[in-house]
Amino acid sequence: MVLSELLVKGRKMSLSSVLSLETGELLKDGSFSNLGKLGFFTTSETLVFAESEKYFLKALENPLVSCVLVNPEINVVNDSGLLKGVLRVQDPHETFMELNRYLAQQGFFYPQLKSSVHPSTFLAPSAVIADKNVFIGENCQIEDHVVIQPNTLIGNHCIIRSGTVIGTPGYEVFQSKGMNKVAYHSGFVVIGDNVEIQACNCISRGLVPSRNTILASEVTTDNLVHIAHGVEIGSKTRIAANAMIAGSVTIGENVWIGPSAVISNGISIGSNAEVTLGAVVTKNVPENGCVIGNSVIEHKKFTQFFRKHE
Repeated sequence: MVLSELLVKGRKMSLSSVLSLETGELLKDGSFSNLGKLGFFTTSETLVFAESEKYFLKALENPLVSCVLVNPEINVVNDSGLLKGVLRVQDPHETFMELNRYLAQQGFFYPQLKSSVHPSTFLAPSAVIADKNVFIGENCQIEDHVVIQPNTLIGNHCIIRSGTVIGTPGYEVFQSKGMNKVAYHSGFVVIGDNVEIQACNCISRGLVPSRNTILASEVTTDNLVHIAHGVEIGSKTRIAANAMIAGSVTIGENVWIGPSAVISNGISIGSNAEVTLGAVVTKNVPENGCVIGNSVIEHKKFTQFFRKHE
């Protein structure tokens, strides 16, 4: 199963329909096919939320955005020049999250299909596969006590070692009626061919289908790796034990992530880069870069510093 085949095509919803579900003020109607968080999607006709004027202006400039949820404090000029649909609501973040749940449960993004495992794949007796929206390709090996939750697509010739959980809801907390609530996750985990996941990994699905968690072909992980929602990992990347990759991180091809490395959310790491053991990455790493330390600095600067002080 290819993800593009699963997603519903051509379905749209208007902002005026959202208004029927939520109290607010419609400044200009519009329609959308997807939900997304600014900076982390590549789909057209996408609805986003903006909690400040800075991000509202970014939404207006983004050609992929068709509709915006804004709070009452943002100054919006309501005239014929407004090219995006705009809906004022009391809490744009909360409305976005609740809309994500509602649309997923209504089948707006994709249908609920019976799970499918290719006959050539070995499925251990104690492995647990969700009844809906799990698709596993040819000649895979799914070991004991693996749990694969809905919205998981696994390619061919993959190995999933014991105790790993794939497709968990990610961890994004928002305020709903004054209480903390973990967001519903409607996105997917998409795993390419020849991927090997060692024991006791946890891989979360995307928050929305416009930003899924993706492990490309020949990605390998060691034991006890955590990969959060919306992480995209390029082919042949290797991730060592206890690494923690936070949400919406983008990792290129043939990258080395060392043991116990921590990568902060939204970071980009270029192809052929190296993140050494125990590194805490809080800013982007260029292609062929090598970083070390807490928080990280370039490896050459680190070694030069210590040579001067030997």
